[in-house]
Amino acid sequence: LGTAIPEARHAISVQIPTWRDMCGLGGGDLRVMKALRNGYPRSFLHQDIRRLNEHCQRDLDTTDMLLLFPSELHASACREYLVKHKGAKNVRLVARQFGNEAMSVHLWATVFPADLSVAGALFWRLTGTGISSRLAEKCLTLKDMTDHVGQSYAAIPLGPLTPAGAGVRAGADLAPLVSPYQVIQGRIAGFLRISDPSDVFLYPSGMSAIYHLHHLLLQWRGLASAIIGFPYELTIKMLQTYGPGLHFYSMGTDAEIDRFETDLAQGIKVQAVWCECPSNPLLWTVDLSRVRRLADRFDFLVIVDDTIGTFANVNVMPVADVVVTSLSKSFNGFADLLAGSLTLNAASPHHETLKKSLVSSYTNNVYIDDAIQLEHNSRNFLRRQSILNTNAAYLADYAYPLTKDPCSVVKAVYYPKVSPSARYYEERMWEQVDDFTPGYGCLLTIDFKTVAAAVAFFDNLHVLKGPSLGLHHTLAQPYVQMVLQNEKQWAASHGIMETIVRISAGLEDKETLLGLLQVALKAAQ
Repeated sequence: LGTAIPEARHAISVQIPTWRDMCGLGGGDLRVMKALRNGYPRSFLHQDIRRLNEHCQRDLDTTDMLLLFPSELHASACREYLVKHKGAKNVRLVARQFGNEAMSVHLWATVFPADLSVAGALFWRLTGTGISSRLAEKCLTLKDMTDHVGQSYAAIPLGPLTPAGAGVRAGADLAPLVSPYQVIQGRIAGFLRISDPSDVFLYPSGMSAIYHLHHLLLQWRGLASAIIGFPYELTIKMLQTYGPGLHFYSMGTDAEIDRFETDLAQGIKVQAVWCECPSNPLLWTVDLSRVRRLADRFDFLVIVDDTIGTFANVNVMPVADVVVTSLSKSFNGFADLLAGSLTLNAASPHHETLKKSLVSSYTNNVYIDDAIQLEHNSRNFLRRQSILNTNAAYLADYAYPLTKDPCSVVKAVYYPKVSPSARYYEERMWEQVDDFTPGYGCLLTIDFKTVAAAVAFFDNLHVLKGPSLGLHHTLAQPYVQMVLQNEKQWAASHGIMETIVRISAGLEDKETLLGLLQVALKAAQ
């Protein structure tokens, strides 16, 4: 309990081995919280970030809490959130420099009373704009050189965005004088088959990309947003927190799109519709072609998050104005960093406006060491994704027939291939190429008829257990217990039951994984 997944300094997951432990984590049980030595970086401060925070508190001679950001803009946004949404007072910004003239890093701290710790942590979690653990590690090595406290330091970009050259290809080694940012942009552009890598913008997390895009749209249009399908829960919370409102069509069915169309015809205005392809955790795919037609008719943007399907498997560019992706997951593949991307569709009628706004306001805050690691890890993305596709399909093909057996404790298997929405997913699949056959992604979710069966299954499924997905190890979690522990009734009203167990298939031998699944299913039965 509480150890890092994987066993690496900058791991982004944590081992939560039993159902009881998962419930404890979701409910804030002190037994579990005290055992944690790692966690998902937006939900748990990494040890290096904690140490750096403590160092800053000592230098400031304060008992107040603080959060560190790579730019004044994000530190100021944190202060604004605490003041506007929580009624906070005595929140201040302090600039910090680590190192000396030869080598230095500038950060900004948002300093606030300790009773606002929960609110500060929520901003950190919602926006994904805080410093990374690698940046904190670097600052800790620099802090003994020269420390300064003041109000005058200007924030500096941690990695200037430079359009990738046309010669950068997916899988290329990092050539001298070519930045990792350029290679990553070029690699993503290659997978999405777009001609201009400067349409790819990099962010320090997937939520950071979503947060920045949403604010850009608010500044431009200032209207409510809509979500079709049940997405990652923080996407919902972020859109609810910022902006004039959210219209939520959580099931994502054709009937709900009918209702959305009726609402539009009756006069509701939205600036954008957000969808996932497919959704997390129920792997549902919305009829994105129809959403696109509605967007053209009623003048809103379509934003598609392709993290689960991945841009190796699905092509959402024909229907999306903007594609957002958590690069931390399958693209990186080793659960050792956070990163995200936002890609503009050059064919979108809104491309020119979006590009102009982004270029004028964008700062690349992806720390260079994270970019170097991401570039290295993503070189074999296609090879890994092929195995993830195969392994998840193998498990789903075994489990799905159990749903037809009235004596089985398996109620449902959620997986794009066997979903009632499969045709909409398959409409978005890339065609097969010589070295890669598109598939259905790494995720499947199994729903059980009783909580007792779900508990028995989870506790006897001998794989790693914790947050995140798309990594080299198979990873399982009882999604509601961990993510929506305090919102079970609300989640159930949207079809997300507490009896589900989400599995992210890894790179292990598929027969070995099937054997582990069979043992757990036998225990559940």
